[in-house]
Amino acid sequence: MIARKPATARAATGGRAATRGAATRGAATRGAATRGAAARAAAGGSAAPRSLRRPFAVTAAVLLGLGLTATAAQADPGPARPAGTASTTIIGGQDATTPYAFMVSVQDRAGHFCGASMITDEWAVTARHCIDPHVPEDLRLRVGSLRKDQGGEARKAARLVWYPAGGNVKHDIGLIKLDRPVPGAAVALDDRQPVGTPVRLLGWGCTISGQFCGDDGQPEVLQQLDSAIRRPARCTDPETPIDAASEVCTGNADTKSGPCFGDSGGPLVRDTPAGWRLIGAFSRVEHAPPDPGEPDEGPNCRSGEGIYTDVPAHRAWIDSVISPAS
Repeated sequence: MIARKPATARAATGGRAATRGAATRGAATRGAATRGAAARAAAGGSAAPRSLRRPFAVTAAVLLGLGLTATAAQADPGPARPAGTASTTIIGGQDATTPYAFMVSVQDRAGHFCGASMITDEWAVTARHCIDPHVPEDLRLRVGSLRKDQGGEARKAARLVWYPAGGNVKHDIGLIKLDRPVPGAAVALDDRQPVGTPVRLLGWGCTISGQFCGDDGQPEVLQQLDSAIRRPARCTDPETPIDAASEVCTGNADTKSGPCFGDSGGPLVRDTPAGWRLIGAFSRVEHAPPDPGEPDEGPNCRSGEGIYTDVPAHRAWIDSVISPAS
């Protein structure tokens, strides 16, 4: 599973390069920038600037989902596994065999670039960097399918809203209103969970670590991977340190398996007797220091750990947006 690279490390699915600094952000955002603040306001979002994340380009211009992971530390003991058979030994997990009704593939004309989760019949939560600076007309969504190219329910975006404070790193969270409801698709938000809680990662991100994963590393079938909530200090990032109050660290450093480019915005969930509960939306990939003598290739998803935006921590804001009175 691989996610969208930020300007520090965002990228969505395969073959799309992510470089660092203003130059890398410039090429990725030129087209969207022409729409301007007025288009953002029309979409229902804030005009706040994009910050440290940049789109992942399949050809070199297409936006994709961005990722996570922090500098690897000593691995925690393997977590207790949620119900199911997801492997914890492969980057990107294994093919999901049962559909997740709440799972969303966020797409543009080039195809899948981010994930999202349905939290009501007509609203999905994702990473802010997945939708800022898009406008609704840019996007289409596929809900509840194991495949990103067929099945499930196809919808368009009617409104985009992102968190008004922070930016594309801190408070990396946004909402997509669908043009038509998808009854029965929502996943309930969880409460904040302690370190060690078993969790599951879902996404269509790259299954091969590195700056590029190519066609062979872009799965057609949804991937699932079991992990646990890790100590915040495990997900260190010298440029954009984790905020324990609004973000969650997860991933499997011992097996180097975790989220990556293309998984951005996708869910981190917990299995409960009452069903799945949503904990996070994938935010970013780390930029770990290179090994001695090796070149610095930027974020590459090799450590197996990543940073998710804590969705329950933003519950009050979410409610303020999706309530009927808003």
